[in-house]
Formats: sequence, C-alpha cells, structure tokens
Amino acid sequence: MVKTLLIALLLALVSVWGMAESNGGDHKRDSLFRWADTDKNGSVSSEEHQLAIQEMVDKRRQRFIAMDTNGDGSVTKDEAREMRKKMHGRFKDKIDK
Repeated sequence: MVKTLLIALLLALVSVWGMAESNGGDHKRDSLFRWADTDKNGSVSSEEHQLAIQEMVDKRRQRFIAMDTNGDGSVTKDEAREMRKKMHGRFKDKIDK
C-alpha cells in the first residue's frame, strides 16, 4: 500500500514537472507548482494534481470548441490558423496598450 502511494505521488510530481516543461520551462515551473499547490503548504497532493490536470483539460476543451467554428466536432488546419491569428491579434493589442 505504501509503495503504491509513493509511486502515485512520484507520478503526480513528474506530471506537474511535465506540465511546467510544456508551459515554458524553469520560470514557469515554479509558478505552475504554486498554482497547483492550492493549500500553499509547499507540496502538491494527489488531489491538487488531479484538480490542476482537470482545469487544464477543461481550458483546452474550451479552446477546441472555440476553434471549431463550424461546430462539426473537428478542427481543420484553416480553423486552427484563424484562431492563431485571432489570439496573436489579442496578444498584440495587449502589448500596444
């Protein structure tokens, strides 16, 4: 039982690290860890990890739905390209302000 819990904890920490790597590397790793550590005790529990993963999945699902402009359940390269242009425009607008 203890071995299983240790393996689960290790996998959770590796996943958080992996999320940080996919979101920008070292400087993002700390902020992502702080974000996932909802009770601010300096560690990410299995429950906190699951909540963080679920929130990321929900955000990505919303992005997918937004990209699927014709509502057919799939995203074409053109739809993805248009979303990228739209997001680039929003980012540029924020910088120009």
